[in-house]
Amino acid sequence: MKIRKVVSKILMAAMIAAGTLSAVSSQASVVIAGTRVVYNAGDSEVTLKLSNVGKHPALTQVWLDKGDAKEDPSKIDLPFVLTPALARIDPDKAQTIRISYTGEELPNDRESLLWFNVLEVPPKPEQADAGGNYVQLAFRSRIKFFFRPTGLPGTSDAAPDKLQWNLVTENGKSALKVANPTPYHVTIIEAQVGAGDKAPKFDDGGMVTPGGELSLPLSAPAAAGGKVSFTTLNDYGGPMKHEANLH
Repeated sequence: MKIRKVVSKILMAAMIAAGTLSAVSSQASVVIAGTRVVYNAGDSEVTLKLSNVGKHPALTQVWLDKGDAKEDPSKIDLPFVLTPALARIDPDKAQTIRISYTGEELPNDRESLLWFNVLEVPPKPEQADAGGNYVQLAFRSRIKFFFRPTGLPGTSDAAPDKLQWNLVTENGKSALKVANPTPYHVTIIEAQVGAGDKAPKFDDGGMVTPGGELSLPLSAPAAAGGKVSFTTLNDYGGPMKHEANLH
């Protein structure tokens, strides 16, 4: 399709230029209903709503990637079908995206992390019709997409409380080393050793993968022992508070 080729060319040009699609003086009109998608393998499909909160129609293209934001969508091979992959969304209207799993094998002992992408191409500005100079901006949004196999032990809600925390020294500074023995990804917003406004903390955000480890540099020196307080995100993007022993 001619439109699809145009959108793909805009996408690739912008990705080469900046790596992600955004604008300093403007903002995207199409918003995603949610900050993450969880696909349980037993479900026939998941749906995601895109809403146009702007004043003009928008052409959107959606796809999944494996983690490389610059990869050409046409070259990505993943066992999912997104419908519609290309759609026009009028102002104050919404489009439901249906995502279905085609059954090709993915790891069955842990979650897989992919990324859901939305590319928005706005209409030609009015000054273009008058022959004036203009810049055409494309906007790209990207959120986490978790594929969760059936039969995994435990639950995603219980995974943060199974994290193992250790105080270490890296490059002469205190850091928290967190290990994740569960098959679920755990997103950590912040962590703090002890209590009080001056307590050593980490607030840059991070995610520890299934069976993986993550280092969280602290803002100040910390003493061994005691407790670590931390905040994670659940399946709906909501914050959850936790506390654990620090080793």
